[in-house]
Amino acid sequence: MSANISFTFRVTAIEDEGRARAVVEELRELMRDESIGGQVSIGIVLERGGHVVTGGTDFPVSVSRSHLWCPEFEKSLAWYAREAAPSATCAVEWSYPDEEH
Repeated sequence: MSANISFTFRVTAIEDEGRARAVVEELRELMRDESIGGQVSIGIVLERGGHVVTGGTDFPVSVSRSHLWCPEFEKSLAWYAREAAPSATCAVEWSYPDEEH
């Protein structure tokens, strides 16, 4: 069974702007690999003197077996981010719009 889900993420503890740009490229690759590249926005914001990569779904996406996919996606997000910025930390927030009525 599939579920409609939305998510946002934050990648913090990025060393500098160059690494933040590299994190964005890595995460765009992940989104392409997951076939959701056109449905997820990713960008860089400055917070307290540091670079933070943020992103999320532009609208809910349909995911089969989301109870398995979501934890694996979180692991992949962290892995891709650390490929570009080894000190990066990731946080993902999930929402399930169909269950919020």
